[in-house]
Amino acid sequence: MKEQGVDLLMLCSMQDCHYFAGFTSTHWFNPSLQCCVTLIPVTGEPLIIIPEFFRWSAEAQCWIRDIRGQVDAHQTQNERGLPREVAQIVKEMGYGKARIGLEMGTLAHCFIPRPYNDIKLLIDSLPEAKFVDGDMVIWGCRMIKSPLELDRLIQAAAVHRQAFGAIVDGYRPGMTENDLLRIYMSTAAANGSDWMKSGHIMCGDMKEGVIDCGGHWDGIVIKKGDYMSFDMPCRYKGYWADMGRFVYVGPTPDNYKRGMEIAWKAFDAGANVAKAGIPASKVYDAVAKTQTDNGMFCIEMVGHGIGLDVHEPPVFSHTEETILQAGMAMELEVTGMMDGWHRDGKTGMFHYENLIIITEHGCQVIEGLPRQHLEVACYK
Repeated sequence: MKEQGVDLLMLCSMQDCHYFAGFTSTHWFNPSLQCCVTLIPVTGEPLIIIPEFFRWSAEAQCWIRDIRGQVDAHQTQNERGLPREVAQIVKEMGYGKARIGLEMGTLAHCFIPRPYNDIKLLIDSLPEAKFVDGDMVIWGCRMIKSPLELDRLIQAAAVHRQAFGAIVDGYRPGMTENDLLRIYMSTAAANGSDWMKSGHIMCGDMKEGVIDCGGHWDGIVIKKGDYMSFDMPCRYKGYWADMGRFVYVGPTPDNYKRGMEIAWKAFDAGANVAKAGIPASKVYDAVAKTQTDNGMFCIEMVGHGIGLDVHEPPVFSHTEETILQAGMAMELEVTGMMDGWHRDGKTGMFHYENLIIITEHGCQVIEGLPRQHLEVACYK
């Protein structure tokens, strides 16, 4: 905070209040209620402001001992008046004329999850304060994972691997996307996942390329000769896994095997250069060069940070100059196409994604579904 010129850090988002204060609640998904505001001064003790009925939860979860309760938090006039209460507490802390860092800035991935009128009321209630970007303070901490965070990410990857493996082993002719979704979700839950996010299970030629569209699982029957795209994140104790795969229904054609070999080669090229001290763009360059040199189209991003969010900074792109540091957890992903869509008689798409952990001298690869699982088990 001193390095960034921030006197007081003010946090309102679910992930930041979780990370910096330890507070969690399912009520974050009710946008009318502000579950927690965390105030961290550059000197002195931090505090949190919560609806009073959360006090016992906060006392059990949080390391911060100064807990301020808002009474009747569900009442509309109190909901809208919370920014004024926060401003008054800031003044009582002695920071009414300070540089206050908010969840904003050029590093993206930062946002203030409140209506504009709430934000305006906060600013108007602290006329002598200066509001500054807090992104570099927030992500200067969150991008570097602790040993506990890394352990949870590795455990999340293990749950994800088991769930995808259950689909590969459990598919039978006549099954639908809904059937595969049930296999995935039940396996992930049985192995400790506390949340599964709607990415996609894309099956059949007519849905080829329809990605990240939410949980529109269809009763479409998956037939021999289709290929299935799985990109379903799951979470373990608050930390996410996100390792996409394509799997063939039936014996994998030779042209698709060759394409996957290029995808693996591109992944390995990125993993071989990923280490502390280099800009993130260098990883993108290594992946993109391998893909294009071998006739595979490369998209504009080949990976992203992961943690309390599925997508965190930095990204692996050709413009990302963030310097990688030991302890960063990233999803390195190769997505591409060779000669066109499968539905047009061409090879189709490729996707291969794994968790990597940046170290001083390289990276540790935590593999999801193993490479040899190119096709469902019943056709082997």
